[in-house]
Amino acid sequence: MKRLHRLITVSFLGPFVLTFFIVLFLLLMQFLWRWIDELVGKGLEFNVIIELVSYVSASLVPMALPLAILLSSLMTFGNLGEYYELTAMKASGISLQRIMFPLVILVFFISLAAFFFANNVMPYTNLKMKSLLYDVRQQRPELQIKEGEFYNGIDNYTIRINKRHPVTNVLYDLRIYDHSQRKGNMNVTVADSGKMEMTDDKRNLLITLWHGKSYSEMDEDKRKRYKTYPHRTDIFDEQKIIITLSGFDLQRTDESLFKNYYQMLNIDQLSHATDSLNEELEIKNRHFQRSLVSYHYFKIRESTFRPGPVQHHHAGEDSSLKIRPLKKTVNNFDSLFASYSPDIKKRIVSSALSNARSTISFIENTATNVRYDQRNIRKHEIEWHKKFTLAAACMIFLFVGAPLGAIIRKGGMGMPTVISTVLFILYYIVSLIGEKIVRESIVPSYQGMWLSSSILLVVGIFLTYKATNDSSMLNVDTYLNFIRKFIGIDKHHMLDKKIYLSGKFQIIDLSRDDLRSLLQSLSAQSSLCRESLRENRSPGNIFKQLLHPKADDCLNDLIVSYNHFFEKIVMSKWFSIKYIRERLQEFPVFELPGRIKLPVKKGLRLMTMIIFPVFLTYCILYFISLRKTLSKLDFLEEKSKHLSESLETPSLLIDIDSGL
Repeated sequence: MKRLHRLITVSFLGPFVLTFFIVLFLLLMQFLWRWIDELVGKGLEFNVIIELVSYVSASLVPMALPLAILLSSLMTFGNLGEYYELTAMKASGISLQRIMFPLVILVFFISLAAFFFANNVMPYTNLKMKSLLYDVRQQRPELQIKEGEFYNGIDNYTIRINKRHPVTNVLYDLRIYDHSQRKGNMNVTVADSGKMEMTDDKRNLLITLWHGKSYSEMDEDKRKRYKTYPHRTDIFDEQKIIITLSGFDLQRTDESLFKNYYQMLNIDQLSHATDSLNEELEIKNRHFQRSLVSYHYFKIRESTFRPGPVQHHHAGEDSSLKIRPLKKTVNNFDSLFASYSPDIKKRIVSSALSNARSTISFIENTATNVRYDQRNIRKHEIEWHKKFTLAAACMIFLFVGAPLGAIIRKGGMGMPTVISTVLFILYYIVSLIGEKIVRESIVPSYQGMWLSSSILLVVGIFLTYKATNDSSMLNVDTYLNFIRKFIGIDKHHMLDKKIYLSGKFQIIDLSRDDLRSLLQSLSAQSSLCRESLRENRSPGNIFKQLLHPKADDCLNDLIVSYNHFFEKIVMSKWFSIKYIRERLQEFPVFELPGRIKLPVKKGLRLMTMIIFPVFLTYCILYFISLRKTLSKLDFLEEKSKHLSESLETPSLLIDIDSGL
């Protein structure tokens, strides 16, 4: 057993290491392809590039490791199944679970290492990668200006371009806003085209402009009463602007600015940060409730008017200030509001609308802040669960790849690569969906983050069960044979079913006349059966067949005669003639038409007729089977006549006589 375990382990480790680095390389190429615009032409040193690639490679391990386990386990057991080594092990009484045991132990330790990596190494590499990538993106600012956007990456300047030529790097429709005087847009330069490049010492940015204008606002005497806003306009054909940059080497940002980001935290830090964020959110909710009730729903403040019925006063008196106080027994607000003068009503309505708008604005702003805080909490919870889902995915993918390889029995890099890629893509899509619904607070974090692992676990258990019982569920030939049989393209012919009789029994004597008689009888029976079956295509016969299913007597007799004919000719010396064997190879296999499994009880069969979709499906299948049978009868009649007539061919008679 130790040798067997060593064989399985060695067979797994080779493909695992190979596929891990291949997948890691492909993911790294995908990252470089995505960020190629931010990296090329920045004048980065070789050690900086190596450092960035190392950190990026470490951050891609959570995606490469589960895929490598899936692919390598599928390849390992696919090779064992393809070369019948797995069959020999099972024949020796070793179960599939026992064969997988050394890999389960090995992948268990790999899962523990993956958890340690995700909890301790990943936060450090993410911190290094994010900070270094940020610094790289700030290098060579002339390469970061995008079309149609205002770029503020250069101190004291704002630049906008309309279009950039992809080959010559010429910029079109430029606008440069000079804020170096700290007085706003005092100096603006507009040009039809231009070009930006770094000087040789990398200290300055040289901007060459063609065909443009410069607008500058002049200083004006502040003692003037009326402002004239003097300005100056310069028209140029070519102008060069030199902008001094703060540094020409790669400036490393302080990593402490990124260390509190959720991707840079381990499990303990994530738990502490999540608790703190939840506590802060609870405090904000309580403060919101108190503010809403105290300052928006029930406002307590002095008013210029007192509730109460209007009293009439002499002319010249302010009626709004002389209002009788409200009696405590008044509770009808409609009558109370109707008792006021129109001016007071307008003031009441205006005050109510203002309070309502203020309350709505307060609620909307608070809701926006709460949603932001909740999304931040969900991000921390998602990252916390990712530490565990990586280790779980490594273990689950083993129980998916190993039985799947035992079922398909295909090794190498072809079929396993296709299947594992499809499975991993589906797993990744479900993971993204679960992460999305958690981020939107649709489901709790543990449900969304463990959704893909739960589905994959069920698939792994199902595949392990099927592989243990030697299921042909994923055997391609099983489905191809079904399709061929359904559309009437049989892979095997009648001769393939009767060929086993040859050489096992005593050769019988069959004369030419007897053979001709058998062929003519087959031809005649085929013609009779064809006419009989064509009558069964009427709707009335379909109802009868559904209510009282029974086989066609004529076709039953033909099948019996057909089998008897093949048994005789295979056991005779006629079978040694090459021409006869080739013709017999063309004879089809017959099955009874319309033999679909129907309910045994008559009441259930009658219900099948009432349910239209079920009845329609039965009719379609019946017609397909009947059409195939009629086609085979025509073919059998034609071949029987042709073979019977060939027995009289002079050239064939010589071969027959020499063969017999």
